[in-house]
Amino acid sequence: MSLSRVHILGCGRTARSLARVLHESGAVRIGQVVNRTLASSTEAVEFIGSGTPADSLEGSLAGDWLMMGLPDGELAEAAERLAERLSAEPALVFHLSGSVPSEVLSPLGKCRASVHPLRAFSDPEWAVANFGDTWCVAEGSASALAALGPVFECGGARFVTFAPADKAAWHAATVAASNFLVVINSLARELAVKAGVDEEDARRMLADLQKGTLASLAEMPATQALTGPFERADLAACRRLHGAVHGALDASRSALFDALAHATVELAKDKRGRREADGELLTMLSATSRRD
Repeated sequence: MSLSRVHILGCGRTARSLARVLHESGAVRIGQVVNRTLASSTEAVEFIGSGTPADSLEGSLAGDWLMMGLPDGELAEAAERLAERLSAEPALVFHLSGSVPSEVLSPLGKCRASVHPLRAFSDPEWAVANFGDTWCVAEGSASALAALGPVFECGGARFVTFAPADKAAWHAATVAASNFLVVINSLARELAVKAGVDEEDARRMLADLQKGTLASLAEMPATQALTGPFERADLAACRRLHGAVHGALDASRSALFDALAHATVELAKDKRGRREADGELLTMLSATSRRD
């Protein structure tokens, strides 16, 4: 049986990474690749290792697939414009947004889906090399999901489907888990360097610490994985580190630490109940935020 040919509209970091994974796995053939400029389309094709750079998608896509890697806010308008221009709709169309429902692609046909890979694509080369076992969370029509599942699994993905009641809330969950983790790591690195730790050592040690915490979170509830002075309500230790943070960081970064510490105390209360020092801890954190 011949492989499906996939055309790509919007081939940024995520789309080109996925296209290369699927191409190298032998799961699909890459067709036209369209970015904002022909030069950008050519660059994407060179990265993928297959495909034809183009200024725009034209003619018939009958029998072919279309992957749309456009920003969330451009998907609806792009689908409508493309549907007016094409002489035949694609056999299957899907986008890569974590927050926009697949229904936004309805002008392009009934066989439609969204596939959201739970992977950071800031470095496409790294993302491709580490794509194996990446969770790809999908929703859409039954026919589209049935066709896409084997293709993504051939590329090494763990393909799962769901029917979200609020897809934006799901996207917010992934942002909190991934993007906020980077922000927290940045805060931790800054404090470590201020303490006199070599920057390279801090990067590696703190990443290893976070890896251990994430491994625990994969096996147990968040409350059970929580440890540290705020979880223990160790008032003396918390006062010391609170003073160190406010002596080392500017007001906005100190406020970020306090907000995270406040949330930690609240989560700790869910784990071990309220302790006498909790009130003083929350007052200390809240008072500093008001002064800043």
